[in-house]
Amino acid sequence: MAANMKEIKERIDSVKSTSQITNAMNIVSSTKFKKFQVLTLKSRSYAETLDIAFDNLVAGLKDNKFVIFDGKSQVKKVGIIVMTSDRGLCGSFNSNTHRKLEEMRRNFQKENKEISVITIGKKAKDYCKTRNIDVDSEYTQMIPETMFEKAKKISEDVVQFYLDDYYDEVYLIYSKFVSAVEYNIQTEKLLPIEKKEGLPTKEYMFDPSEDEVLNAFIPQVLNIKLYQALLENSASEHSARMSAMKQANDNAADMIKKLEVQYNRERQGLITQELTEIIGGSSGVQ
Repeated sequence: MAANMKEIKERIDSVKSTSQITNAMNIVSSTKFKKFQVLTLKSRSYAETLDIAFDNLVAGLKDNKFVIFDGKSQVKKVGIIVMTSDRGLCGSFNSNTHRKLEEMRRNFQKENKEISVITIGKKAKDYCKTRNIDVDSEYTQMIPETMFEKAKKISEDVVQFYLDDYYDEVYLIYSKFVSAVEYNIQTEKLLPIEKKEGLPTKEYMFDPSEDEVLNAFIPQVLNIKLYQALLENSASEHSARMSAMKQANDNAADMIKKLEVQYNRERQGLITQELTEIIGGSSGVQ
């Protein structure tokens, strides 16, 4: 019985030690979440306003054909930008994204389309490599100070890949932040850019030309779109990790209570056994 008590005590100490780690991670994630929540919500209004301005500009274009809007005659190669986290311990955050990627892969493969991926986050990179998914480029360690420049680099690359016929379509998978306890997996078609229907058409004058203006403007629009997606994804990641660590702490507290009850029962049983042996010994002496 004493050996059993020792084992229970060791389990209690182990769970308490784990609880200290998860509690520390919860505090860190809470701090990072608040930072990204502010950045995400502030940037969201700007990104939405830019989208509206760009949609209105596109609606006013002349009847000239632009492959960036009209698409390719045949779609053979599809590029998918996948956003995950670098680290784990954030519940189903990354697995939800991986499932969405697999769903898209199956659908495109049924259409006989070739797939390759641009990964953002170590978890996406590792997932693709273990499943032999072609990775064109990979990005990790996405911190606020470098996010905008990396989004700019990615947007310029995908536009060039599209214009060079390396990609015929480009899609984006990321997690959109909703609240501290909710996020949604989003799939967006980045290229070709779809013209919005029903917008008022205005005639614009382009200098030097429509082609040159659009070729310069489109990567900037995609830059903001990708930057906003990175912020949304990061806020979602930290909210998911915060929730996961809180759940882990709650589970640890429940487990400690159950183990302490078990320990006290064993202890009480040991005391009762010792008292019984003492009383039995005294009776024998008399």
